Amino acid sequence: MSKTETKPPKPSRRGYILLITAIVVVVAGWSAAWAYGRSILGDQIDQQLQRMATQGLDLSCGNLEIAGYPFRYEVACRDMQSEDRFGATGALGGLNAVALIYNPRHVIFEATSPAAMSVPVAGLSGDVTWTTARASMKFSGDALGALDAVVDQPAAVFGSTLSEGAFAADKAEVHLRQVPDVAGMLEGFVTVDRLALKSLPALPQSLMLRGHARIEGGMALMVGADLASLVQAKGGELPIRLMLAEAGFEASRAAASGDLVLAGDGTLSGVLEVTIGNAADLLQSLKPVFPPEDQAFSLLEGVVKSLDTAATEVDGVRTIKVPVTINQGLVQVGLLPVGRIPPLFQAGS
Repeated sequence: MSKTETKPPKPSRRGYILLITAIVVVVAGWSAAWAYGRSILGDQIDQQLQRMATQGLDLSCGNLEIAGYPFRYEVACRDMQSEDRFGATGALGGLNAVALIYNPRHVIFEATSPAAMSVPVAGLSGDVTWTTARASMKFSGDALGALDAVVDQPAAVFGSTLSEGAFAADKAEVHLRQVPDVAGMLEGFVTVDRLALKSLPALPQSLMLRGHARIEGGMALMVGADLASLVQAKGGELPIRLMLAEAGFEASRAAASGDLVLAGDGTLSGVLEVTIGNAADLLQSLKPVFPPEDQAFSLLEGVVKSLDTAATEVDGVRTIKVPVTINQGLVQVGLLPVGRIPPLFQAGS
């Protein structure tokens, strides 16, 4: 009994033509959609630049390109320059942004070293370098909804008419978002690992810094509003909740939390609860920061000695707690002034 082999029918010429036609139509449609998205993206970039310009910040690129076809949008800005309404300028080697075509509101940024800045009104200038600097930005509508940025091996040199400083760190992170269920409130987290002061005043050990704060109405800052304008919009008093500010070395550290108010002249006021572990060691580690003729260090030594009798053991660390008052930038422990926080912006700016 013989078996008959059955061969599959060969596609007809017409079938090939239909398949090729379908592929061409899909490719052409996708290309048209990508090109349309590219034009929308270009318009959005122009609108954002114009919006920032109306708020006093001018940004420009030496060469702006949009690429990434077929599945991404890649925006490259080379030789970025900025200038605000007060004459402060900035420069960046380059900025690249990438977004997937099916999720254009989530953008990944990468900055090219170096960067430079100048603030003539404060007589301040600086240069910054890094190995990698990346940020993830999530947009909601026309506004920035969340920011996560990480910079590896940052190093900076800043100078003014009075002094100059050089700094370096292993890593710096910034995270910004809206507080869940609180409209308009900005929440920010900052971490700096192994911060080293490499010029006068130099510190023998590296520092760890952490910060966590909430600002009422602070989401306006995410769309380009400046701090001074935000304070004015709040009637001259901007509430700030300091959830945590911590600085420390390996064996000693200080942490603070409390409610502050930023006034229209740029000064801070409020009351903080400060916790210090191994206070005497911490103070000695920070001694190079204080000028030799400054009496602040001696005052702080006296405060630490007077509070030492009330210290308690917390996880094996001798810890003291003390309320600190800030009155228009003047920092006081009780009635004793121990320092001053400079204004965060110039009055009338």
